[in-house]
Amino acid sequence: MNTEISRKLVHLIALLIPILYYILPKDVSRLTLAIFTVGFILIDYIRLHIGSVRKLFILLFGQLLRRKELYTLTGGSYLLLAALVAIFIIPDRGVFIAAISFLVIGDTVAALFGLRFGRTKLFRKTVAGTLACLASCIIIAYIVSLLPNARLPFGIGILGAVIATIVE
Repeated sequence: MNTEISRKLVHLIALLIPILYYILPKDVSRLTLAIFTVGFILIDYIRLHIGSVRKLFILLFGQLLRRKELYTLTGGSYLLLAALVAIFIIPDRGVFIAAISFLVIGDTVAALFGLRFGRTKLFRKTVAGTLACLASCIIIAYIVSLLPNARLPFGIGILGAVIATIVE
């Protein structure tokens, strides 16, 4: 359980994606995310194919990896790649910020609540985790609806929160 908590807390670093997208101009944000994504995936690829790098990576971060990530790209690579695609196909700043925040915070909160309070399972997920995910995503939708330069109508945000919860 402590390993899963550590993994999820590290995932919160990904909140830098929507935060920087809000603060920086769109073009700068896109370029920064593209460079970081390519670099991260390149390091992940090198880790998988060079034994000495793999050993060092496992020594430093092994406890944060899922078993399958020892032999495949990490979840971080997939998250960054998804964010990179999304930043180019979602024209609305508020929608992008909410979507990535739903993913990062919703998944983290769902896992932590599910581990701690989850008793009843539904489709391999705990009801407690699912409800915590929904609540956190609704809070995010509310916060994004208040942002001066990235307003997302709260009703649309709630719809997004429900969809994100179902997908999670």
